[in-house]
Parts: sequence; C-alpha cells; structure tokens
Amino acid sequence: MPMPGPFANLTQLAQCSDAELEALLEQADFENFEPGRDLPPLRERLLRLERERGLTEVHRRFSDKVLAAGARLVETPRYIGMQRCFALSPDGRHLAIASNRLDESHGGDVRIWELATGRVVDTVGFETTLVGSTREPSCLQWSPSGAWLGVILDQVVIGVMRAFAGALPSFTADVTRRWGSPPAWSVINPAHVANKGHLPAWCWSPDETRLFVSTPGPDGALGCIVPFQEGARVNEDSEGLRWCPARLDGQPSKSRPHTWVRWSPDGSRIQGYCKDEFVLEPNASAAQEPHPSASSIDVRSGDLEYRFDALTLPGAFSPDGARLAYGEELPRLANGHTGLGVSDLSRDAELRVHAIEEYVWSRDGRRLAVLINNYEFPQVLIFEGGKRLCQVNLKRRSLGPASRSGDLGRWAWSPDGSMGACLLRDEGGTVELWKVGSSAKLLRRLEGASGIDGLAWGADDTLVGTGHHDIAFWDVNTGQLRSRSSLELEPGRVPPPSDWNPWPDEVARFIPTERGWDFTRAQPDGTVVCPPGSREKLEPRLMFSVGGRHAWPWRWAEGTRHARWEEEAPWPVEPLAEAAFEERHVPVPEGETLAARDARHGKWGFLKQYQAPTRPLNHYKAEPVFTHGPAINRANLTPYLGKGVLLRQTQYGTWYALGALLEVSDEGILLHPRAPIGSYRERLLSFRDILWIGPAVPLEPDPIND
Repeated sequence: MPMPGPFANLTQLAQCSDAELEALLEQADFENFEPGRDLPPLRERLLRLERERGLTEVHRRFSDKVLAAGARLVETPRYIGMQRCFALSPDGRHLAIASNRLDESHGGDVRIWELATGRVVDTVGFETTLVGSTREPSCLQWSPSGAWLGVILDQVVIGVMRAFAGALPSFTADVTRRWGSPPAWSVINPAHVANKGHLPAWCWSPDETRLFVSTPGPDGALGCIVPFQEGARVNEDSEGLRWCPARLDGQPSKSRPHTWVRWSPDGSRIQGYCKDEFVLEPNASAAQEPHPSASSIDVRSGDLEYRFDALTLPGAFSPDGARLAYGEELPRLANGHTGLGVSDLSRDAELRVHAIEEYVWSRDGRRLAVLINNYEFPQVLIFEGGKRLCQVNLKRRSLGPASRSGDLGRWAWSPDGSMGACLLRDEGGTVELWKVGSSAKLLRRLEGASGIDGLAWGADDTLVGTGHHDIAFWDVNTGQLRSRSSLELEPGRVPPPSDWNPWPDEVARFIPTERGWDFTRAQPDGTVVCPPGSREKLEPRLMFSVGGRHAWPWRWAEGTRHARWEEEAPWPVEPLAEAAFEERHVPVPEGETLAARDARHGKWGFLKQYQAPTRPLNHYKAEPVFTHGPAINRANLTPYLGKGVLLRQTQYGTWYALGALLEVSDEGILLHPRAPIGSYRERLLSFRDILWIGPAVPLEPDPIND
C-alpha cells in the first residue's frame, strides 16, 4: 500500500519549501514508511535544511517518527586494521569490507558501508577468527539477490551471514581440511595431509541454493558443490555434498584447483583460472614449471569441459562467461565455453603493447577496458565486440597502485558502460572520469585519492575508492568528495593499553587526546558515552541503521527518546606513578683494546649513557613525529641521540618499536633493543624501513574520573 500524501511524489519532497516540509511532518502516514523508498529523499531534504538553518525541531520530530519502528545505532570506525576484501552489492548501493582488528590476533570485522552517505550501516565482529584474505580475490561475495554475504574465515571455512542483520554466519562450509593444499605432485593420499587446510576459491550458484568450493578432493576432484541452507554446518562428510571428479576427455585431469571461480548465469558450468597449474603427466620432465590455466567444469557431470594451458595472466572472464580476455603482452580473446582462441586484440589496437595491467569488463559485458603500462605511454584501450572503440591517453602519467586483494581495480565502469573512472598515481592520487564512445573525452578529475588502490562505480552516481586504510566516496556528477575516512592511527600513535579501556568486555573505541586517550561507547539503543572534549570528533560518525541498510544521523535524534549522551565514563585504572625513562650507562672497561672499543661502538654506538624507556610501548606517543620520506633523515633525528624513540615499520603490518636511539647515520639508525623486523645482518635499521619515528613522550590515563 503506497504512502499517502507528499511521500507519493519523491521529487516534490526534494523541492518542497521548509513550510511544506513541516506540513508533511504533520500529514504523512509513517505507519507505511518504507525506508528503501522514502528515507533517502527525506534524508537529503533534511541535510539541506541543516546546511541552511542548522539543527531544528523538524529534524528531531522526523527522527522520532522514522526511528519509531526501531533502528540500531552504528558507529563508523575511526581506527581499524588493514582492509582486506571488498564486494559491491548487486544493486550498487552498499560496499561490504572485511578487515583486521588493530591487534591482528583479535579477529576481524565485516562492515557494510552505504555509498550514499559514506557511513557504516551494519557490522559483524569476529573476536578470534581471521576474516578474509589479501592473497586472492573474491574471498568476500554477495549472493546474486543481495540477501546473503559470504566470507572466508580462518583461511579455510566459508561463512554465510544474512546481509544487513548484524548477525554472525548462520551457515558454514568447511570442506578443505581433509585434503589440504600442498602441490598436486606431493599428494599421495589424504592421510599425509590431514588438517592442513588452505584458502579456497568459491562462488554462488545463480539460484543461491548451492556453493561451489574449489579445493583438492578425493580421486583428483577439483572441488565440490555444497547445498546451501540457513543454519546448516557442512563438512566433507555431510550429506548432499557432491565432489566434482574433473575428468578431462574421460581421464583424470591431474589439474590443480582453481584460484578464482564463477558460476555461469545459466547454471550449467563453473569457470575459472588457476594461477599455478602443475599437471604431472606420466614420464613428464621433473623441470616442468607451474603455469596459469583456465578451465570450465560441467555442473551436471563434474568433469572438465576443457583446460586452456596457453593462458597468461592477467585474465578476466566476461560476466556471462562467453569470453575470456587474457595476455600480459598481447591482449587476446578466447571462447570462455571452449577455450578456443577468438581474436588477437592487438592487431586492431595498432599499438605495441609492453605490459598489460588489468582487463575490466563492463557489467553488461559489451565493453572491455585494457589497462596498459607501456612504459612512458600508459593507455586504456576500450574494445567493443572485439574491435577497438577508442583509447584513453593518460599522457605519460602512471596508473595508480594495484590492489593486493584484486577485488577492485584501477578502472571502474559506470553501471551502463558509457563512462569509466581511472585511478592515476599523481601527487596525492587522482581519479579521472572519462566518457567512452567513438572517442574518449575527459569529463573531470577527482581529488582526494591518496591511499586508494581500487575503484567501484555504484548506484546513484557514486564512485567509491578503497585502500588498505582509506575509503572515499565521490559524486560523479559534480566531482564533489562526499565523504572520506582514513582508518589508520595517526602517525606517532599506537593502540592504547587495553587495561585503560573502561569497558574491558567491549571492543575498545578511542580518540587521541593531548596526554592520552578518550574512550567512547556507542550502544545499539542510541546511548553514547564520550568525554565532552571528543564529542566533535565522534558525533559525525554516529548513525542509526534504519532497516539495516540506511544511515540516519544520530545528531538529528538527540533530544528524543531514541538518543542520549553521557559525558562521564568509569575509569578502572590509576595513573602510572613510576618514571617513564631510566638513565643507563654503557660499561666501558678500563684499558679496553681498540678491537673491544670498535665492538662496543658497533653494538652501542658512541654513547656512554642513554635514556631507556621503562613502560610498554603503548604508554608512549612519538612527538614530534617524522614520516616516511625526506623527513626521516640524519639532521632531524640527531638531536634525539640518547633519548627514547617510538617508531613504526612496514606499510602493511602493525610492527612498532620502542627503544633508545644510539646512533644516526646518513642511511639509518641504531636502536636498542633492536626493532622487531629488519635484516639482522645489518647493524643499522634503514630509513627505508621506517614509516614514522619520533622521540617517545609518555602518556597518562585521564585523571578526570579518578
């Protein structure tokens, strides 16, 4: 039953005056409020009202009505570990991301972001379980209808949860442990590889009744078809499990399992590729090298329809599976159903190709973008129907960094395939929008793409860019950056001590202060606990999730029964009383020999005393902080010789070090104790291995509530 009154005309709602908006508040029948239809235009109109007049009673009264049916308060995180896997929902309105915790030993999370607001609307936390992986693409996948979301857990299990429900997986498939994942030639029988486990490729059937899991199985099987039913826990001995024997021309194929798979839309076949095929035929040479291959499994028989051993990566099947684009130096097309060659795209390109980076099909499979490095002349070639349509000249600028997960690429097609977005490695990062046709036309440039290595073009004219610790949302019509979040701790900070958290049984949420941390808590019922000094930073990240899918700002509801702010939190620890540093002396024996002196200098530098930190590293911050690049040099660090310093190493991990700075050269530093990673053959830690460094300044627990 449609809602009566102005909600029946959403265009009228967007254009109505403030007086008409207030009349709507009185007249509309909120018992028939449909979030998917009515909330987005209402939210947009209230955002305009807030920009023009600030928060008003209209915001509160609308909030009271919209939230009356129930909604969960969700906080968009300020800090998380590395984002590992990405999946755009079938309707293009939500992006699911699997990520680590800051402390990687404490599990991970799957979050669903709403593209229209750039805010999180659903979160599922895994306290001790590793979620997703950066090793292979497609570890995180929506079902075709968007009702379910599946993810790899602990590198082995596939867990499926109901989307937008905020609940842990209700279905799991654990079918890989028995058979393990060593090289195919080393597998003699399952007993030799018991409980080994490996990262399986997997996919949904079009009707969502089954999953295919690519994993070594009995008698040379390359995977199994698993029945999907909510609440089931499937293992390799479960009823209804069907292994695919993968015979080729009536004989065992001796192939390795796929590392990427997709079920064809007509449900008849499962197609994919293997990065490192190793087929050990009788009397084969021991020097045989692994190579990529593509193949197709007939769903009815479970056998291979073909194996295409001439594959070279990168490669990409078209959405319908009918074509396979592949090749690193020469772009080619093969028939996805037979593996037979179709055409050599380079003949029509009239361009010498040196290095192909990616193949990206439009959603309807009509067009293909081929990203080419080509040394000084990077290009994006656009093909349609196997013929070159146009080329995008990047004018000697480099393509952006490649995603480690492979889920999102550096080119994203608009939903209708008429435009494309390209990620470039300009200073700070840039995205260019191009109109594609008989010629390519640059439409606009989008700034704010630093830290981005993957793009997805969603619904409602929204482009999203993701990276290990960054996420950004743009309006493609205006080029405006709708929202951007850096999810990494600021340089100079490490996660706070866990025993400073006032809620030890809850996942810590924290905001840095001058001398320590403010701890915050956002409860699903709308209660927020936060010291007043950090309210301005926290408030924009608080959203009610309406229907599990749509964000409604918490600030609009404050003053209603749905939202409450508490400024004081319990404080479970006393401020630290002991000194943060201790003066220590390097023993210098009387009458030491020159050789002993040189050995002492090699271990301790030229200092005879130094300042040793006495507390754990999470009781310090680095201030000032010097970040990776020219700022980390001898001149900037020499003034802190003999002092305690805090630093972070590597781009992808969470390796921190705290110690005394004993020596600074033109290439690196001598730290005591040594940093946790680095070459132990080298005396100095190279500047190249340091992301940030600075003198260690002790932190203290906030004494306000002591």
